[in-house]
Amino acid sequence: MMKKTLFVASLCLASTGWAIGLSPTSLRAETPRVVQQQPASELSVPAIDSKRSQVELVNPGVEPRQQLRLKPSLGVKQTTTMAVKMDMEVSTAGRSTNTNKVPTMVLTIETQATKIDANGDIHYEFSYTKADVSGDTSNLPTAALDSMRSVVKRLVGLKGSFIMDSRGGNKGGSFTLPAEADNNFKQMIQNMSKSLQQLGSPLPAEAVGKGAKWRISFPSNSGGMNVNQTAIYELIDLQDGVVTLKTSVEQQANPQNLTLPQLPAGSTMAIKSFVSEGQGEVIMRLDQLMPVRSIVSINSNSEMTIKMAGNPEELTIKMKMLMEMTLNSKF
Repeated sequence: MMKKTLFVASLCLASTGWAIGLSPTSLRAETPRVVQQQPASELSVPAIDSKRSQVELVNPGVEPRQQLRLKPSLGVKQTTTMAVKMDMEVSTAGRSTNTNKVPTMVLTIETQATKIDANGDIHYEFSYTKADVSGDTSNLPTAALDSMRSVVKRLVGLKGSFIMDSRGGNKGGSFTLPAEADNNFKQMIQNMSKSLQQLGSPLPAEAVGKGAKWRISFPSNSGGMNVNQTAIYELIDLQDGVVTLKTSVEQQANPQNLTLPQLPAGSTMAIKSFVSEGQGEVIMRLDQLMPVRSIVSINSNSEMTIKMAGNPEELTIKMKMLMEMTLNSKF
Protein backbone atom coordinates (compact mmCIF):
# COMPACT_ATOMS: atom_id res chain seq x y z
CA MET A 1 0.00 0.00 0.00
CA MET A 2 2.87 2.39 0.80
CA LYS A 3 4.49 1.80 -2.60
CA LYS A 4 1.17 2.37 -4.32
CA THR A 5 0.62 5.64 -2.44
CA LEU A 6 4.09 6.87 -3.36
CA PHE A 7 3.56 5.85 -6.98
CA VAL A 8 0.20 7.62 -7.25
CA ALA A 9 1.72 10.72 -5.63
CA SER A 10 4.47 10.65 -8.25
CA LEU A 11 1.92 10.35 -11.05
CA CYS A 12 0.03 13.26 -9.55
CA LEU A 13 3.16 15.43 -9.58
CA ALA A 14 3.91 14.39 -13.15
CA SER A 15 0.40 15.25 -14.30
CA THR A 16 0.77 18.77 -12.94
CA GLY A 17 4.25 19.35 -14.28
CA TRP A 18 2.79 21.59 -17.00
CA ALA A 19 1.54 23.97 -14.33
CA ILE A 20 4.88 24.19 -12.58
CA GLY A 21 6.59 24.82 -15.86
CA LEU A 22 4.33 27.48 -17.30
CA SER A 23 6.10 30.50 -18.71
CA PRO A 24 5.37 33.90 -17.14
CA THR A 25 3.04 34.71 -20.06
CA SER A 26 0.91 31.60 -19.90
CA LEU A 27 -2.59 31.54 -18.39
CA ARG A 28 -2.05 33.82 -16.80
CA ALA A 29 2.01 31.11 -13.96
CA GLU A 30 12.24 29.70 3.95
CA THR A 31 14.59 32.12 2.35
CA PRO A 32 15.82 31.68 -1.21
CA ARG A 33 18.62 29.16 -1.32
CA VAL A 34 22.02 30.28 -2.61
CA VAL A 35 23.11 27.84 -5.30
CA GLN A 36 26.73 27.55 -6.37
CA GLN A 37 26.95 26.88 -10.11
CA GLN A 38 29.97 24.61 -10.70
CA PRO A 39 29.58 25.32 -13.59
CA ALA A 40 25.96 26.18 -14.40
CA SER A 41 24.15 23.54 -16.41
CA GLU A 42 21.70 24.81 -19.03
CA LEU A 43 18.80 23.38 -21.01
CA SER A 44 17.73 25.30 -24.07
CA VAL A 45 14.11 25.95 -25.01
CA PRO A 46 13.45 26.34 -28.76
CA ALA A 47 11.17 29.05 -30.09
CA ILE A 48 7.53 28.16 -30.54
CA ASP A 49 6.54 26.72 -33.92
CA SER A 50 3.89 29.19 -35.08
CA LYS A 51 2.48 26.62 -37.52
CA ARG A 52 1.54 24.39 -34.57
CA SER A 53 -0.27 27.13 -32.64
CA GLN A 54 -3.20 28.87 -34.31
CA VAL A 55 -4.89 32.01 -33.00
CA GLU A 56 -8.30 32.67 -34.54
CA LEU A 57 -10.26 35.85 -33.81
CA VAL A 58 -13.89 34.82 -33.36
CA ASN A 59 -15.35 38.25 -32.49
CA PRO A 60 -13.45 41.59 -32.48
CA GLY A 61 -15.72 43.09 -29.80
CA VAL A 62 -17.17 46.58 -29.67
CA GLU A 63 -15.53 49.92 -30.32
CA PRO A 64 -13.22 51.38 -29.21
CA ARG A 65 -10.69 48.67 -30.11
CA GLN A 66 -6.96 48.46 -29.63
CA GLN A 67 -4.14 46.00 -30.15
CA LEU A 68 -3.14 44.21 -26.95
CA ARG A 69 0.64 44.34 -26.69
CA LEU A 70 2.93 43.68 -23.74
CA LYS A 71 5.53 46.29 -22.80
CA PRO A 72 6.76 45.60 -19.26
CA SER A 73 8.76 48.12 -17.28
CA LEU A 74 12.47 47.28 -17.35
CA GLY A 75 14.36 46.32 -14.22
CA VAL A 76 11.25 45.99 -12.06
CA LYS A 77 11.23 42.73 -10.10
CA GLN A 78 7.82 41.12 -9.81
CA THR A 79 7.10 38.41 -7.22
CA THR A 80 4.35 35.92 -7.99
CA THR A 81 2.91 33.25 -5.72
CA MET A 82 1.40 30.29 -7.52
CA ALA A 83 -0.67 27.69 -5.68
CA VAL A 84 -1.75 24.41 -7.28
CA LYS A 85 -4.48 22.57 -5.37
CA MET A 86 -5.89 19.17 -6.35
CA ASP A 87 -8.56 16.69 -5.32
CA MET A 88 -8.13 13.24 -6.81
CA GLU A 89 -10.22 10.07 -6.92
CA VAL A 90 -8.54 6.88 -8.09
CA SER A 91 -10.11 3.48 -8.77
CA THR A 92 -8.23 0.29 -9.56
CA ALA A 93 -9.69 -3.02 -10.71
CA GLY A 94 -13.17 -1.49 -10.50
CA ARG A 95 -12.80 -0.54 -6.83
CA SER A 96 -13.25 3.16 -6.06
CA THR A 97 -11.35 4.96 -3.38
CA ASN A 98 -12.35 8.03 -1.46
CA THR A 99 -11.48 11.42 -2.88
CA ASN A 100 -8.02 12.39 -1.67
CA LYS A 101 -6.94 15.96 -1.12
CA VAL A 102 -3.43 16.25 -2.46
CA PRO A 103 -1.25 18.77 -0.60
CA THR A 104 -1.25 22.20 -2.24
CA MET A 105 1.95 23.08 -4.08
CA VAL A 106 2.96 26.68 -3.37
CA LEU A 107 5.65 28.25 -5.54
CA THR A 108 7.21 31.72 -5.47
CA ILE A 109 8.55 33.05 -8.77
CA GLU A 110 10.51 36.25 -9.38
CA THR A 111 10.51 37.78 -12.86
CA GLN A 112 12.20 40.81 -14.37
CA ALA A 113 12.29 42.27 -17.89
CA THR A 114 15.84 43.19 -18.84
CA LYS A 115 15.57 44.45 -22.43
CA ILE A 116 13.00 45.30 -25.10
CA ASP A 117 14.08 45.17 -28.74
CA ALA A 118 12.97 47.65 -31.39
CA ASN A 119 10.51 45.05 -32.74
CA GLY A 120 8.92 44.67 -29.29
CA ASP A 121 10.60 41.41 -28.31
CA ILE A 122 11.00 41.18 -24.54
CA HIS A 123 14.05 39.69 -22.83
CA TYR A 124 13.31 38.54 -19.29
CA GLU A 125 14.67 36.45 -16.45
CA PHE A 126 12.86 34.41 -13.82
CA SER A 127 13.72 32.19 -10.88
CA TYR A 128 11.95 29.94 -8.40
CA THR A 129 12.82 31.30 -4.94
CA LYS A 130 10.49 29.23 -2.75
CA ALA A 131 8.65 25.93 -3.19
CA ASP A 132 6.77 23.78 -0.70
CA VAL A 133 3.54 21.90 -0.03
CA SER A 134 0.85 23.00 2.41
CA GLY A 135 -2.74 22.37 3.41
CA ASP A 136 -4.36 19.29 4.94
CA THR A 137 -1.85 16.44 4.69
CA SER A 138 -3.40 14.15 7.33
CA ASN A 139 -4.57 11.61 4.73
CA LEU A 140 -1.03 10.98 3.42
CA PRO A 141 1.60 8.72 4.96
CA THR A 142 4.65 10.64 6.12
CA ALA A 143 6.85 8.97 3.49
CA ALA A 144 4.52 10.04 0.65
CA LEU A 145 4.37 13.61 1.95
CA ASP A 146 8.13 13.79 2.34
CA SER A 147 8.54 12.47 -1.21
CA MET A 148 6.25 15.12 -2.66
CA ARG A 149 7.87 17.90 -0.63
CA SER A 150 11.32 16.77 -1.76
CA VAL A 151 10.36 16.88 -5.44
CA VAL A 152 8.72 20.30 -5.19
CA LYS A 153 11.54 21.87 -3.16
CA ARG A 154 14.06 20.92 -5.81
CA LEU A 155 12.65 23.71 -7.97
CA VAL A 156 14.23 26.28 -5.66
CA GLY A 157 17.24 27.77 -7.43
CA LEU A 158 15.97 26.99 -10.93
CA LYS A 159 16.43 30.03 -13.16
CA GLY A 160 15.74 30.94 -16.75
CA SER A 161 16.41 33.56 -19.41
CA PHE A 162 13.85 33.86 -22.19
CA ILE A 163 12.65 36.01 -25.07
CA MET A 164 9.01 36.52 -25.99
CA ASP A 165 7.26 38.72 -28.52
CA SER A 166 4.89 41.51 -27.52
CA ARG A 167 1.89 39.16 -27.84
CA GLY A 168 3.39 36.70 -25.35
CA GLY A 169 4.73 34.09 -27.77
CA ASN A 170 7.86 32.21 -26.70
CA LYS A 171 10.90 32.91 -28.90
CA GLY A 172 13.37 30.67 -27.10
CA GLY A 173 15.65 30.74 -24.10
CA SER A 174 17.24 28.47 -21.53
CA PHE A 175 16.93 27.13 -17.99
CA THR A 176 19.91 27.35 -15.64
CA LEU A 177 19.91 24.34 -13.33
CA PRO A 178 21.15 24.17 -9.74
CA ALA A 179 24.58 22.54 -9.54
CA GLU A 180 23.23 19.56 -7.54
CA ALA A 181 20.54 18.71 -10.14
CA ASP A 182 20.50 14.97 -10.88
CA ASN A 183 19.35 13.22 -14.05
CA ASN A 184 15.73 12.85 -12.84
CA PHE A 185 15.51 16.58 -12.16
CA LYS A 186 17.05 17.36 -15.55
CA GLN A 187 14.46 15.10 -17.20
CA MET A 188 11.64 16.93 -15.40
CA ILE A 189 12.97 20.29 -16.59
CA GLN A 190 13.40 18.91 -20.09
CA ASN A 191 9.69 18.02 -20.07
CA MET A 192 8.93 21.54 -18.87
CA SER A 193 10.97 22.97 -21.75
CA LYS A 194 8.90 20.95 -24.23
CA SER A 195 5.74 22.43 -22.75
CA LEU A 196 7.13 25.95 -23.09
CA GLN A 197 7.99 25.32 -26.71
CA GLN A 198 4.40 24.34 -27.49
CA LEU A 199 2.55 27.07 -25.58
CA GLY A 200 0.64 29.52 -27.75
CA SER A 201 0.31 33.26 -27.38
CA PRO A 202 -2.85 34.39 -25.58
CA LEU A 203 -3.07 37.75 -27.39
CA PRO A 204 -4.53 38.19 -30.91
CA ALA A 205 -2.83 40.14 -33.70
CA GLU A 206 -5.94 42.22 -34.44
CA ALA A 207 -7.30 45.21 -32.51
CA VAL A 208 -10.03 44.14 -30.08
CA GLY A 209 -12.60 45.68 -27.74
CA LYS A 210 -14.86 44.55 -24.92
CA GLY A 211 -16.65 41.32 -25.76
CA ALA A 212 -13.89 40.13 -28.13
CA LYS A 213 -13.30 36.39 -28.34
CA TRP A 214 -10.41 34.45 -29.80
CA ARG A 215 -9.57 30.76 -29.99
CA ILE A 216 -6.14 29.17 -29.64
CA SER A 217 -5.60 25.59 -30.79
CA PHE A 218 -2.30 23.84 -30.21
CA PRO A 219 -0.79 20.48 -29.31
CA SER A 220 1.03 20.28 -25.99
CA ASN A 221 2.88 17.79 -23.86
CA SER A 222 1.65 17.32 -20.30
CA GLY A 223 3.68 15.05 -18.03
CA GLY A 224 4.98 13.15 -21.07
CA MET A 225 1.49 12.84 -22.61
CA ASN A 226 0.70 14.38 -26.00
CA VAL A 227 -2.49 16.44 -25.66
CA ASN A 228 -4.62 18.41 -28.12
CA GLN A 229 -5.77 21.62 -26.47
CA THR A 230 -8.20 24.38 -27.41
CA ALA A 231 -8.52 27.56 -25.35
CA ILE A 232 -11.08 30.36 -25.74
CA TYR A 233 -10.45 33.84 -24.38
CA GLU A 234 -13.10 36.53 -23.90
CA LEU A 235 -12.18 40.16 -23.21
CA ILE A 236 -14.37 41.20 -20.28
CA ASP A 237 -12.80 44.59 -19.57
CA LEU A 238 -10.04 46.83 -20.87
CA GLN A 239 -9.20 50.04 -19.06
CA ASP A 240 -5.97 51.99 -18.54
CA GLY A 241 -3.82 49.07 -19.66
CA VAL A 242 -5.54 46.59 -17.33
CA VAL A 243 -7.04 43.59 -19.15
CA THR A 244 -9.61 41.20 -17.69
CA LEU A 245 -10.06 37.92 -19.55
CA LYS A 246 -12.46 35.03 -19.12
CA THR A 247 -10.97 31.72 -20.22
CA SER A 248 -12.11 28.20 -21.02
CA VAL A 249 -10.06 25.23 -22.13
CA GLU A 250 -10.64 21.72 -23.45
CA GLN A 251 -8.03 18.97 -23.62
CA GLN A 252 -8.07 15.54 -25.21
CA ALA A 253 -5.45 12.84 -25.65
CA ASN A 254 -5.50 9.85 -27.97
CA PRO A 255 -4.45 6.40 -26.70
CA GLN A 256 -0.67 6.31 -26.33
CA ASN A 257 2.21 4.79 -24.42
CA LEU A 258 3.96 6.87 -21.77
CA THR A 259 7.56 6.95 -20.61
CA LEU A 260 7.82 8.33 -17.09
CA PRO A 261 10.87 8.44 -14.81
CA GLN A 262 8.55 7.50 -11.91
CA LEU A 263 7.97 4.03 -13.39
CA PRO A 264 10.14 1.19 -12.10
CA ALA A 265 12.57 -0.23 -14.66
CA GLY A 266 10.91 -2.70 -17.01
CA SER A 267 7.39 -1.38 -16.34
CA THR A 268 5.10 0.04 -19.01
CA MET A 269 2.21 2.50 -18.91
CA ALA A 270 -0.39 3.45 -21.51
CA ILE A 271 -3.12 6.08 -21.65
CA LYS A 272 -6.44 4.66 -22.85
CA SER A 273 -8.40 7.92 -22.61
CA PHE A 274 -7.97 11.45 -21.31
CA VAL A 275 -10.38 14.40 -21.44
CA SER A 276 -10.51 17.59 -19.41
CA GLU A 277 -12.23 20.94 -19.39
CA GLY A 278 -11.68 24.06 -17.37
CA GLN A 279 -12.44 27.73 -16.93
CA GLY A 280 -10.97 30.75 -15.23
CA GLU A 281 -10.35 34.47 -15.11
CA VAL A 282 -7.16 36.45 -15.61
CA ILE A 283 -6.44 40.06 -14.68
CA MET A 284 -3.28 41.34 -16.31
CA ARG A 285 -1.50 44.63 -16.86
CA LEU A 286 0.18 45.22 -20.18
CA ASP A 287 3.19 46.73 -18.39
CA GLN A 288 3.83 43.57 -16.35
CA LEU A 289 5.17 40.12 -17.21
CA MET A 290 2.94 38.17 -14.84
CA PRO A 291 -0.79 38.55 -14.21
CA VAL A 292 -1.98 40.65 -11.32
CA ARG A 293 -4.25 37.73 -10.45
CA SER A 294 -5.55 34.63 -12.15
CA ILE A 295 -7.54 31.57 -11.15
CA VAL A 296 -8.08 28.51 -13.32
CA SER A 297 -9.88 25.29 -12.43
CA ILE A 298 -9.72 22.11 -14.51
CA ASN A 299 -11.65 18.83 -14.26
CA SER A 300 -10.09 15.80 -15.90
CA ASN A 301 -10.95 12.12 -16.37
CA SER A 302 -8.41 9.56 -17.47
CA GLU A 303 -7.97 5.82 -17.79
CA MET A 304 -4.57 4.17 -17.95
CA THR A 305 -3.06 0.71 -17.79
CA ILE A 306 0.18 -0.32 -16.11
CA LYS A 307 2.24 -3.48 -16.36
CA MET A 308 4.76 -3.77 -13.56
CA ALA A 309 8.06 -5.50 -14.22
CA GLY A 310 7.87 -9.21 -13.46
CA ASN A 311 4.06 -9.24 -13.27
CA PRO A 312 2.11 -10.39 -16.36
CA GLU A 313 -1.15 -8.87 -15.13
CA GLU A 314 -2.24 -5.49 -16.45
CA LEU A 315 -3.55 -3.01 -13.89
CA THR A 316 -6.25 -0.56 -14.99
CA ILE A 317 -6.39 2.76 -13.18
CA LYS A 318 -9.17 5.33 -13.57
CA MET A 319 -8.54 8.81 -12.24
CA LYS A 320 -10.76 11.84 -11.70
CA MET A 321 -8.97 15.03 -10.79
CA LEU A 322 -9.99 18.57 -9.97
CA MET A 323 -7.12 21.04 -10.13
CA GLU A 324 -7.23 24.72 -9.21
CA MET A 325 -4.33 27.05 -9.93
CA THR A 326 -4.16 30.59 -8.58
CA LEU A 327 -1.57 33.29 -9.17
CA ASN A 328 -1.12 36.54 -7.28
CA SER A 329 1.61 39.07 -8.06
CA LYS A 330 3.16 42.00 -6.27
CA PHE A 331 6.14 44.34 -6.73
